[in-house]
Amino acid sequence: MGLTMAERKAVTKTMAKRYRAASRPEKTAMLDELCTLMGWTRDHSRRALRVAASTGGPPPVRTPRARIYGEDVAGPLRMIWATLNGPSGKRLAPFMAEIVEVLERYGELEVSPDVRDKLRRISA
Repeated sequence: MGLTMAERKAVTKTMAKRYRAASRPEKTAMLDELCTLMGWTRDHSRRALRVAASTGGPPPVRTPRARIYGEDVAGPLRMIWATLNGPSGKRLAPFMAEIVEVLERYGELEVSPDVRDKLRRISA
């Protein structure tokens, strides 16, 4: 039986409401019915019911992470990153101590001792 995606979602949403309040034997029968109707495995059916039951409310609000480095570090870091032709953080981190020293030696970079320490300790 070929169901459209909209029909599948409607059936899953309807069954999810009943599934939540059902007893264990009723849930077993419902999963068997859903597997037969949709052609899904039991694992996929369980996941689809869980997702259908959880939707409907507003998405959770994600709180942003606190910044570790301020603009005093980000500016020189962008300059160093551009000077080295934009490597990934994984490739940039091992050379930070050396490149900060070299750029300061040749007058290309002027930072405070605090920013210098933060740049040297930066990780990928």
